[in-house]
Amino acid sequence: MAHPIPDLTPEYMERLEQLADAVRLRAVLYAAPAAPAPVRGCRTRQYPGGRPNLPRAVRPRRSRRR
Repeated sequence: MAHPIPDLTPEYMERLEQLADAVRLRAVLYAAPAAPAPVRGCRTRQYPGGRPNLPRAVRPRRSRRR
């Protein structure tokens, strides 16, 4: 463990220790999943009933005039 810093008050050091303990406990209780979720290549929106949204024609972008 690191050496305590003498400039800090005992109350402040106790609070820091409580926060550190809470962080450790949270890390144990809510551990991150072993593998990240796979990234989907193409996301499609769906209607609430589960029907897929029909693909729309892509509109060409207008060029900006300066």
